[in-house]
Amino acid sequence: MASNTLSGDLISERYGAALYDLASEKKCIDDILNDFELVQKALKESSELRQVIKSPLVNSDEKLNILLKLFSKANLHNLTTTFLKVLDNNKRISNIGSIILQFKKINSEKRGDITAAITSANILSDDEKNNITNQLKKSLGEKLSLNFDVDEDIIGGLIVKVGSKMIDTSIANKINKLKIAMKGA
Repeated sequence: MASNTLSGDLISERYGAALYDLASEKKCIDDILNDFELVQKALKESSELRQVIKSPLVNSDEKLNILLKLFSKANLHNLTTTFLKVLDNNKRISNIGSIILQFKKINSEKRGDITAAITSANILSDDEKNNITNQLKKSLGEKLSLNFDVDEDIIGGLIVKVGSKMIDTSIANKINKLKIAMKGA
């Protein structure tokens, strides 16, 4: 299973990087980003669409036709449409979600943006989110985008991930450290 994940990541990286290079060359990165926002929104809002895109029982041409029909009124950029057709030809439409994420990641890196992932045990209030955002912007700079997530397993506290660095102040982490310390005593 890990091998499938790794090959999926590699596919997403290659396709995302190739599309980014083309979009950069044609000076239409923002257009592609806008198109991808529409696709991501549709995938997020429709579990049926996600199932069809991921399903090995639905052939790639049908997946392409569904996407093109779904976004026919959205006036997708020509490069986006061509890219979807390339994914269809190469039987990679099922990777569209991770390719979009990779494209966005490359764009953020090129623009010098910093992305941080904040995980909390409960949904944070707007005041808490603003406080965290302000504190991180002071130390990391203004080009910061935050993704907030909830994981009840951490019991309390926060986990902040910025790039390869992680600050784990969760209660679950403190309990695990205490268990390890008690075993060694």
